[in-house]
Amino acid sequence: MNTLTSTAGRKRPGFRDREAGFTLIEVMVVVMIIGILLAIGVPTFMGARTRAQERAAQSSLRIAQTSAMVVYTDSGDFGDATVNALRATEPGFTWLSSNSASTDDKRISIASNRAGTEWAAAAMSDSGTCYYIRVRESGSTLYGQSSRSSCTGQSALTRARGAEW
Repeated sequence: MNTLTSTAGRKRPGFRDREAGFTLIEVMVVVMIIGILLAIGVPTFMGARTRAQERAAQSSLRIAQTSAMVVYTDSGDFGDATVNALRATEPGFTWLSSNSASTDDKRISIASNRAGTEWAAAAMSDSGTCYYIRVRESGSTLYGQSSRSSCTGQSALTRARGAEW
């Protein structure tokens, strides 16, 4: 004779007839845990994405600075670091004149002062922040950023005043 059932086929005492499954409380606990994980994870991911977009624009400006320095080394004048000269030096970017606004990190707006002693560039990050870089003949490099102004090389000449990004 089986100890779990009697000869009549009855179930063992103490077991109830119920279907297997999750209770409402168990499901609510799982949903709550998933919600907490999303509340922590999504802002962290979005912050990392924004930082990556900003770093892409900054990196593009540093490459642009290197290209301008190549032209300056050849001619001794930042006035020669024009759209065409930079396009020949670094064809990976779309170079824009001083009053044309940058719209992304691959479209760089450039300008130089009349004396040819300063050169500046601006690039818009995908996060909406415009980054500026200004190089002086003396060798100093100035940086800046703005989220409200036009992102042009001309504005980079005046707005790039601060410290490193």
